[in-house]
Amino acid sequence: MLFSGLLDAGIVLLLAAVFAEYLGLRKKSKAWLWIVVAGAFLIFAGLPLDWAAYYGVDLTVVSQVFEAVGWIIALIGVLYVAYEVFLAK
Repeated sequence: MLFSGLLDAGIVLLLAAVFAEYLGLRKKSKAWLWIVVAGAFLIFAGLPLDWAAYYGVDLTVVSQVFEAVGWIIALIGVLYVAYEVFLAK
């Protein structure tokens, strides 16, 4: 791990979309967009913010929501890409 687990996962998802474009696997569909959005959500969830220092309130639930939504979007994106690569003609 270079940073934290969530930051690394977000960066990997963004790099996967870049390499898919480079290798020609990415088509005009929106499947890879799901993976890019999931990467952004996981990066937001992994940012090391001390919410209590800024706002005086413990807002760690915000990062947990970003993490949960990011993983759900990543799952949808991976299934969508797998469907397009293997089954769509």
